[in-house]
Amino acid sequence: MNSFQELETLYIESFEQRTGKKVWTVGPICLCHRDGNAMAARGNKASMDEAKCLQWLDSKKTGSVIFVIFGSLASTAPQQLVELGLGLEASKKPFIWAIKAGNKSQEVEEWLAGGFEERVKDKGMIIRGWAPQVMILWHQAIGVFMTHWFLNEKFVVNLLKIGLEIGVKGVAQWGSEHKEVRVTMNAVETAMSTLMNDGEAAQEMRMRAKHLGVKARRALEEGDSSYDNIRLLIQEMGNKQNASG
Repeated sequence: MNSFQELETLYIESFEQRTGKKVWTVGPICLCHRDGNAMAARGNKASMDEAKCLQWLDSKKTGSVIFVIFGSLASTAPQQLVELGLGLEASKKPFIWAIKAGNKSQEVEEWLAGGFEERVKDKGMIIRGWAPQVMILWHQAIGVFMTHWFLNEKFVVNLLKIGLEIGVKGVAQWGSEHKEVRVTMNAVETAMSTLMNDGEAAQEMRMRAKHLGVKARRALEEGDSSYDNIRLLIQEMGNKQNASG
């Protein structure tokens, strides 16, 4: 399981008790390679110059940049992308926006080239296609990560309290999400302003996220939970193989 014991202790223990099976938490796997080149090479080949991206990030203040990327399973209406872009522009915060190949419609391209890119050139970096996500997220300039969080939004927002939902109240049906505008420009602007300001709620959220980040990195160190689980899992697989042989 690509998680770590300290993040989901209650749920892991509950699952083990109910099923009688061991849960092997061996993550976060993305932190196994902390070398810059390894992080940049993770996944597909980036559609932009990683060095240029790092140079741009290096020029920004710590925690000042919004990183927007939606996974390959997310299908987004062109007008929804326009609303998102306008919200980022209105926030007046530096941002990196990765627009995957499947969303690069003629309508979106015409809108980007029709003035948006020129207006945000000093604040925003737009990546068309595959982005080196881990490399970008690892950079100290990133302050907000905006994604579709299809895994477990309630866990992130309501329990861990390290995220903020933006606009969407109902559950999107598979196949309908690319037809509707569910998140408005104003909702994006408001959320970004809330997360990037120095208010008490934003500061507490950042502190919780940093605390979990420390635990996540520690879990992969020798003698800690994920490190030990990897070792024990390999050992158990070897024992089963020997027993069956």
